[in-house]
Order: sequence, then structure tokens, then C-alpha cells
Amino acid sequence: MNSSRSDIQSKKRKQNIFLNSSIAVVFVLIAGVSAFIFFGDNENQAAETEEKTIAEQVQENAGAQDENSNDSNELTASEIDSDDNEESAESVAANEEEEEAAAKKEKEAAEKKEQEAKKKEQEAKKKENEKKEDADTNEDQTRPEDGEFKPIGTEQTGEHVSSYETGSVDWNEKLKAAAYATGLDVNTMTVWWMGNDGGPQNAKAEVASPGAGGPEYRVHMEWVDKKGWKPVKVVELQ
Repeated sequence: MNSSRSDIQSKKRKQNIFLNSSIAVVFVLIAGVSAFIFFGDNENQAAETEEKTIAEQVQENAGAQDENSNDSNELTASEIDSDDNEESAESVAANEEEEEAAAKKEKEAAEKKEQEAKKKEQEAKKKENEKKEDADTNEDQTRPEDGEFKPIGTEQTGEHVSSYETGSVDWNEKLKAAAYATGLDVNTMTVWWMGNDGGPQNAKAEVASPGAGGPEYRVHMEWVDKKGWKPVKVVELQ
């Protein structure tokens, strides 16, 4: 009987140990599962947090890049506008310089043309005066026939008074009329005599070519108002 009780107690102890072991294993399993769930959630949350942080960082970086890109675009646009303005200003300045150079060149050309025109005009006047002087010289050296004489012109004004004073205006104009009538040179001919020829507005002169043995002439002349002395007759003396 004692042996039976002992067996029963032994069985109970074994059952208790088994039950306790089973309960311990169950608790361990429960603890493991709970830990797995807890740490798994934390890891998931950390991963999600890390993913979220990375996504936010990427988004921020993208935003910063967009801002930098916008700033760069704005700067580039500003630089382009500045470059365009500078090029426009340079173009305007270049055009102004070209216009000024063209205007200056045109002005210089006009001035040169004007100077050339004045020079040609002066040369034409000079040639005309030379021709006139040549004509006067030829007229002095060519003896017209009686009746073809013309008044020689005069510098005198007002009422005419005949003068026989050597060197006076009227005297010199009488010499010019005598030279014109005889064809002699007024500057080199010899004057033998000059005086009145029957009236206050009439005169005569005896002149000869320079040097011995040259021809001698007596010139009769009359005064024409405002036109000067006019030869009327030339006599060659023997």
C-alpha cells in the first residue's frame, strides 16, 4: 500500500514537472512571439522612419536643386539680358560712330569740293585776266587805222580838266592813248612833246620808239566824257 502511494506521488510529481515544463515552454514561446512582434514593429517603424527621412531628404534636395536651377535660370536670364543690353549699347555706339564718321567724311568731301570749286574759279579768273591783259597788250601793240580808235577808258570822275603835269592821272591817260594809237609800249616809248591841240578837250603828243632811228609819231586825240581820251588821227613823222 505504501508502495502504491509512492507510485501515485511519483506520477503526480512527474505530471507536475511536465505541466510546469509545458507552461514554461508556452511562456517562452509567448515571450518569443511577443518579442518578435515588438521588435519587428520597431524595426518596421524604424525602417519606415528611415525611408520617410530619406524620401524627405530626397524631396528637399530636389527642391533645393529646383531653387538653384531657378536661381541659375534667373541669373542666366539676367546675364543674357545684361549681355543683350551691352551688345545693344555697343551696337548703338558703333552705329553712332559710323554715322559720325560718315558725316565727317561727307563734310570733308563737301569742303574739299568747295575748295576745288573756289580754286577752279580763281584759276578761271586768273586766266581771264591774263587773256584780258594779253588782249590789252596786243591792242597797245597793234596800231588801228584812223577812224577805228576807241576811247581808252578813264579813272577820272566828275568834270574833266585836261592836265599836262607829268605823272598826273590825265597825263598818264594821254600817254596810254598815244601808245594805243601807235602800237608802242607805253612803258618804253619816248615822249618828245605833249600839249593842247586847239581846245581844252583836245590834245596831241609826239612820241617815238625807244632807241635811235625808230619811227616817230604825232597823235591827235579828244576827250570823251566818262570814257577817256580817244585817238582821232596818227601822223608818222619823217
